[in-house]
Amino acid sequence: MSIALASARLESRRLLRSGLLLGLVAAFAFFGLSGPLLASYLPEILGAASGSDQFTIEAAPATATSALTMFNQSAMQLGLILAVAVAITALSWDSRPGSSIFYRVRLRRLSQLTVPRLATGWAVVAASYALGLAIAAGLTTATIGPVPWSLTLRVGLASIAYLVMSMAIGHLIMTLTRRTAPAISVAAILLIVLPVFSQVPFLSSWFPTTLLTATTASGADLVWPALSAISFTVACVVVASLVATRQSLRRDA
Repeated sequence: MSIALASARLESRRLLRSGLLLGLVAAFAFFGLSGPLLASYLPEILGAASGSDQFTIEAAPATATSALTMFNQSAMQLGLILAVAVAITALSWDSRPGSSIFYRVRLRRLSQLTVPRLATGWAVVAASYALGLAIAAGLTTATIGPVPWSLTLRVGLASIAYLVMSMAIGHLIMTLTRRTAPAISVAAILLIVLPVFSQVPFLSSWFPTTLLTATTASGADLVWPALSAISFTVACVVVASLVATRQSLRRDA
């Protein structure tokens, strides 16, 4: 068995034994259930909350777009943090002096170890998100109305591209810091700040965070953001591989 396949197999076992795989599936499945239900009952919830002669709150009738928007808002917030945590903890071996030395003195190229682990995380997160989206689309069809397949496909591809890019960013940050907790903190802050850039006029047409508006944007509007997300992903993985190769052994506790 090649080093790459062995590394991917070890990462799959780690995700299963650590509970991260179960957590991802459960989280995205919950978002898939809660999004359409919240969209369906939002008018009643707001009506009960206002319940006064002095003011009233009205919500537009639920639509397929609003239901998938509710799902995606949760999936691309809490789900995004979970996805980045998967990418970061895949390199947790490098935060421990013993395992760091063990792998670094036996591999000429650390990318043989790190990239397959990241790719395994990508596959697991993409599958978990796709499951949640399928649940959301199915429940929306049952409770609100049919969901256009083009909408589901557009949202799915755009969101998975953004998740993959975010995990690549977390992968790079972990490679640079080699500390799990600081890497998760820095990545979370960065991912919270990134959507602000899509509000800048000359950035909104191509910046990756525009992918988060896939439920309302047209397919043509998402082409350049998707290409930039792919470019960011490749750049992060390449830089992380170069940095990891040039880092010295860690002997500190």
